[in-house]
Amino acid sequence: MIERDDSEARYQRAMRDLADGHYELALDALIGLMKTDRQYAMRDLADGHYELALDALIGLMKTDRQYGDDLARKTLLRVFDALGATHELTVRFRRQLFALMY
Repeated sequence: MIERDDSEARYQRAMRDLADGHYELALDALIGLMKTDRQYAMRDLADGHYELALDALIGLMKTDRQYGDDLARKTLLRVFDALGATHELTVRFRRQLFALMY
């Protein structure tokens, strides 16, 4: 299992591969990171760590806004609904989502 701290190192390796012309290696690494981020987000949601999950989902949207047929945005909206419109996390992350979309 990949630790969260390893994500940055894997991203840096992917960027080096990209710069060196190893496009397939870079793409595989980046796709792997997106899947890992999604897995962390889903686990954090299940564990009730909403801030970590929302942060990971926003990160996915920054990386690939249409990932998984817009899965990150759809999941964010469901979490917002579950937390309620006035919850501090809903307000904060809804602003971030809005900024990404517009």
